[in-house]
Amino acid sequence: MFQGAPNPESVVITGAGSGIGRATALRYAGMGARVIVTDINGGTAQDTAELIRVRGGRAEVYVLDVTDDDAWSSLARDVVRDHGLPDILINNAGFGIAGGFLEHSKADWDRQLEVNLGGVVNGCRAFAALMAERGSGQIVNISSGLAYIPVALVPSYCVSKAAVRMFSECLRSELAPKGVGVTVICPGAVGGTGLLSNGQLVSSLDGMAEDSKSELQQVAGAFAEKYGPLLTSPDYIARGIVRAARHNWGVVPVRPESWLMFGLHRLSPGLLRGGAALLAPEHVERVFAAVSDRIPQRLIDFARERARS
Repeated sequence: MFQGAPNPESVVITGAGSGIGRATALRYAGMGARVIVTDINGGTAQDTAELIRVRGGRAEVYVLDVTDDDAWSSLARDVVRDHGLPDILINNAGFGIAGGFLEHSKADWDRQLEVNLGGVVNGCRAFAALMAERGSGQIVNISSGLAYIPVALVPSYCVSKAAVRMFSECLRSELAPKGVGVTVICPGAVGGTGLLSNGQLVSSLDGMAEDSKSELQQVAGAFAEKYGPLLTSPDYIARGIVRAARHNWGVVPVRPESWLMFGLHRLSPGLLRGGAALLAPEHVERVFAAVSDRIPQRLIDFARERARS
């Protein structure tokens, strides 16, 4: 059985211009790996590379749209030619669309699945066969704790991340005899990234009155600002990624709430669905308010101080 990638020479990471991708890039660079930093935003990818280089690490930058299969083929060709076949591929790029199913347009669904699922599949198509031919390699796909829970407020996001989880498990079974490991990471709530900070609204809200849209965005922003210290940092997730890839673990929830959803999904799906109902659009603001009132301010202050240290 393949035992993972404890000391990789090179790592390809998508969505490495910010958040979990950047934190993971910094982690692997600190371990001595050459990091192939890819992102659709060339400027933020370059920023990540500079952070690596000023710390004495090695980084190469490639602008990549993960939905473009031809771009993936070019990336694989160029990376293998110039730096050799990577030891680890991390499919991290993704985003979230918020809004109920009835508000989702076909374009919303297509875009969500194209990036979150299609981007992962494209990455695996580009590198998995090469790794299998070599007889070694590790693929890490980033899913979400929401892969286990049916949240009506973000249906397309939940579906896309659940699909990434199942795809990864299927691929793991296929590639294990060929010496290639596949890990799927299911992070919980992460500060400074993900739905709370970087999520988009369904396109049907483009016609919403600006004051209503602004109010909705302010509520989400205020919650993230006040309670962000209670969320985990991207670096915490990055540590989990490095550890899981080192040991070739299969499905890896990261953070207590993700483990809770994982456990309930397996042991009590009815209870999980009941909890998910509280996150329906008509209830979510009231639930957030109730939760907010019960979080001691000293706990928030303590978390904020720890984040600064």
